[in-house]
Amino acid sequence: MAETEVLVTGTFNVVHAGHVRLLEFASRYGLVTVGINSDEYMQEKYGDLAVSLVDRSYVLRNNIFVHKVVMFRETEPSGLVRKLRPNYYVKGPDYLDEKLPEELAISEVGGKLIIQRVDKEYNSSDLIKTLPDSAFTRLSKYT
Repeated sequence: MAETEVLVTGTFNVVHAGHVRLLEFASRYGLVTVGINSDEYMQEKYGDLAVSLVDRSYVLRNNIFVHKVVMFRETEPSGLVRKLRPNYYVKGPDYLDEKLPEELAISEVGGKLIIQRVDKEYNSSDLIKTLPDSAFTRLSKYT
């Protein structure tokens, strides 16, 4: 019997406890694949405060709740959803009241959208504002 596939997507620019809780939550449904945005997207969104793909994927690949990590180049993950065909697509509490552009793709592949319903504790953009710019130079020393 095939394993249940779960897809979680995002930038994961500064991985924090809220991300780990989301991944733990997603792992209750099956094997978690994390789709992360490309460096090009990150540069557009965060500029010099973007953590590299190499570093973001390294952190995520070494999380006990993550089965695999893939990168996608599009601004939204509909193509990735269609390609991977997950049983479940999990998003964090940021998206409780939002219509996601990938909802049509989730429906097309027979997947189910699940939103983690918890109070949001962390925000990567807020964390970035508290870190000195030099932290991003140090974070990217292996890229």
